[in-house]
Amino acid sequence: MRRLNLCASSLMTAGLLSVAAASPAAAADKRPIDVSASARVISIPSPSGAVPQDTTYAGLAETMVSVGLDTAGVPCAQCVPGAGGNNIGLPWPVFAIPQGATMSISTWFESTSYTGPCTAGLFVKQGSTVVASGSFPFPGGCQSGNLYGVFFTVPAPTTTGYTSVTGAITGGTNKSGAITFINVQ
Repeated sequence: MRRLNLCASSLMTAGLLSVAAASPAAAADKRPIDVSASARVISIPSPSGAVPQDTTYAGLAETMVSVGLDTAGVPCAQCVPGAGGNNIGLPWPVFAIPQGATMSISTWFESTSYTGPCTAGLFVKQGSTVVASGSFPFPGGCQSGNLYGVFFTVPAPTTTGYTSVTGAITGGTNKSGAITFINVQ
């Protein structure tokens, strides 16, 4: 269990560093594609429920980002037959994406004890160039005891090579991110 927590912590830290490094200035000669308008949201009660505020942890954390080919009917909530309880359906996660394909990028975060304004974000980078980005400010903010998924429809870059995909959440003094990588072929 401790090893899993360390891995999750490492991914969140790497995501945070990527979020801090991604800025529109990084792509001064070419503006990134803004995919904000494609954002869709799912919110389900967290299996652990709301927990009391802990002063060492602000209660809002990015937990996962995944990339799949855009697939009809997913992402969805409470849609996996036989899964019981709260469940989600996602496009099959992939590592390799063909140039110009349409991706569905899922970014997940949990609000265990934070209630307040929050914004989900996404950065797709090749090297130091941000090729796509998006954000979704939650109109009613985040509520403690919930798991949130924000999904962006993103065209795969036309340039081949390894590409980082970072999901991020900000709310109050909280900033958290998770990162994954794809190979555009």
